[in-house]
Amino acid sequence: MDAILKQKKIVKGKLTRLVSKIDDLQNQANSESIIEVYEKDVNLIDTEVNNLNDYLLSTCTDEDFNGYEIEMHDLFSKLDKLKIILKEEMKKLVSNILACISIIIIIPNTNVNNLKLPRIELPVFTSNYMDWISFCDLFLASIEHNNTLSNSQKLQYLKLSVKGEAATLLQSIQITNYNYQKAWNALTERYENEAEIINAALNKLVSQPVLKQESASGLRKIIDTTQQCIGTLQILKQPVEHWDTLIIFLLRGKLDPETLHVWTLEQTNKQKSLIRPV
Repeated sequence: MDAILKQKKIVKGKLTRLVSKIDDLQNQANSESIIEVYEKDVNLIDTEVNNLNDYLLSTCTDEDFNGYEIEMHDLFSKLDKLKIILKEEMKKLVSNILACISIIIIIPNTNVNNLKLPRIELPVFTSNYMDWISFCDLFLASIEHNNTLSNSQKLQYLKLSVKGEAATLLQSIQITNYNYQKAWNALTERYENEAEIINAALNKLVSQPVLKQESASGLRKIIDTTQQCIGTLQILKQPVEHWDTLIIFLLRGKLDPETLHVWTLEQTNKQKSLIRPV
């Protein structure tokens, strides 16, 4: 019994320290990873408290039973409080990210023609139509408009920059000054295809996976992917400024039940706040 009482003291000490840390958590900026670390700590102590409770109440005397029961109930109450705090912190994090769903941010065109790099960092094109526009802009800025390079060097850089089907397309082209323009034309003829790029952007937008559980990082990924697709479509003069209702409908279908519930409540509260008494 002495050993189990010593273990009880150790567990109470761990829990007290964790309570102090999580109380501080409410007064600072948090990330999903920080909350997950504390959730793991809470779950570990929860297991220890449950094991301790089962052993104490099954082996103690009748005289000590009520005292131990009250003491263990206090530990369980503290654990429940910590779980609620962590759940609320995660909801705050998710709510902040959910705000992005209501305002579809259109990515502006960026002029990279005057980009000066201390060294040449090659963009990479993996033969995905949707990536062609950004790859083209970056390659033209860093390689094509670099007057210190010969055409044969530019062709070398071009071959190093492409992967997959695009690399196969250039495989038989020998590295000479004359062949650089030939290689570039081959790529533009294949990938500068507006219909294919629009199709790729729409496919990526609608085929995003559905979140299975509340996840700030998963939600960020959905927002980032959506903004990337919208940006590509905007560059191609698609009327994305009129698609808010459609985009929100698509994104709702990607949310886990808990996040969808939170988002729906927020939208309901916003609508109520807009109602003015006559």
